[in-house]
Amino acid sequence: MADDIIISYGKSSNEDSFVAGEEAITKCLEKFGAKNKPNILFVFASSRYNHDDMLSGINQHAKNIPIIGGTSGGIIFPEGIVEKSACVIALSSKKIRLFTAISKNANANPQKAGSELAESLLGKSGAQKKNAKTMIILSDGLSGKCPQLIEGAKKILGQTFEIVGGALSDDLELKRTYQYFNGKACQNSAIGLLICGNIATSTGVRSGWESLGTRFKCTLAKENTVYKFENKTAVDMLAEYLGKERAAKLPLIGHQYPIGISQDIDSPEKYGNIQLIAPISVDKQKGSITFSEPIPENTDVTLTYSSRNTIIENTKQAALQAKKILNESKPMLVFMFNSIARKIVLGRRTNEEINAVKSVFGNDVPIIGFYTYGEIGPIDKRIPPLAESRWHNQTSMIYAIGEQNP
Repeated sequence: MADDIIISYGKSSNEDSFVAGEEAITKCLEKFGAKNKPNILFVFASSRYNHDDMLSGINQHAKNIPIIGGTSGGIIFPEGIVEKSACVIALSSKKIRLFTAISKNANANPQKAGSELAESLLGKSGAQKKNAKTMIILSDGLSGKCPQLIEGAKKILGQTFEIVGGALSDDLELKRTYQYFNGKACQNSAIGLLICGNIATSTGVRSGWESLGTRFKCTLAKENTVYKFENKTAVDMLAEYLGKERAAKLPLIGHQYPIGISQDIDSPEKYGNIQLIAPISVDKQKGSITFSEPIPENTDVTLTYSSRNTIIENTKQAALQAKKILNESKPMLVFMFNSIARKIVLGRRTNEEINAVKSVFGNDVPIIGFYTYGEIGPIDKRIPPLAESRWHNQTSMIYAIGEQNP
C-alpha cells in the first residue's frame, strides 16, 4: 500500500446501537494514535440500528472529523463482507483533499439538488477546484430519483466529469434508507464528496445479467411506475414469466430478474447493450410496479438473469478495466459500489467477488465499499459516447485511485 494513504477499519455487531457505534469508532481510530486524525470517516451500518444512537456513539470519539455514509445491505472490507453491523472506515492522505456537502429534501427536486450539491462542493474546494478529479454521490436508494441527481450534478461539473457512487440500501427491507452526514442521520437527502489532488483515477463497470429471451412492451406507465405490460397489469405480466410463487416475492425477486431495456451504444459485443432496471415497490391492489427509474411507454423490455460464475467473472472484468485505465499509475485505493442483487445471487460465494478484485489489484491495495440499490459511473471514460456518468442497476462499479505519474 502506498505510504500516502492510511486506511483503518472498525466494526461492531453489538445489539446496543450506541455501544456498536462506540466500539466501531474506537477500533477504527486505534491506528491513528492521539496526535493524528483521519481526513474523513465513512460510516455504513445495518438498518436494524437506531441510527441517532449509533452515530452518537461514534461522535463521542470522532473529534469533529467529517462523516459521510448511510445504511447498507453489507459493507465491503479487504477481508470480505460484513453484515448486520456498524462499520467505520477512516481515510488519511496528504495528497488527496476531500470536501463534503449535503442536499436535504433532495427527493422533492432531485435535478436541482444535484446541481446545488455540485455547486456547494466546488465552492468549498476553493483553489483546489483546479485539481478536482471525482464526485462521489451517496443517495436514497428507494427514491427512484437518482438519475435526475446525476444530471443535475453534470450541469455544473460538465457532462464528462467523473461522478461515481451508489444508492444507499437497507438490508433488503425495501422500506427506508438513511444518509449519514457529520454525525447526523438524515432521510430523503443526497451526500456529495469531491476528491481533489494530484492523483490518477479510473473506473470499471460490468453486470453479467443477460436476457431470458422474452420480449414484451410497456404499455402504460407514469414516471417510475409501470401499470401495464402488453395491456396486462405489470404484476400479472411478470407472474406469467416468473411463475406465481416467485412473483409473490416481488419486489425482492426482481433484483434477481431485473427488467432489461435494449440500448444503442457503441461496441455492444464488448459492453453489453442491456440497461437493467430493478423494482423498488409493488402496489398489489393496482398490480403496478415502481422501478428505480422510468420505463417509457412503448418500450420493448425483457426479463434478465445471471449465474454465480458469470457475476464473479464480470466483477473481475470491471476491475481489469479500471486497472487498465490507470495505466502505469500505482493503485492506492479501490472503492466498490456493488449492487445488492449480486449478493443475493452469489449467496455463500459473495466473498469471491472481493477476491476477484484482489487478484487484479493485489492484496496490498485496500478495498472498501458497500452494497447498493443502484450504482453511478461511466461505462468507459476513455470513449466519448460512454464517458458520461450514468445510473446503473445490478452492476459492480469499481473506482480506483492511483499515484499521479510524473
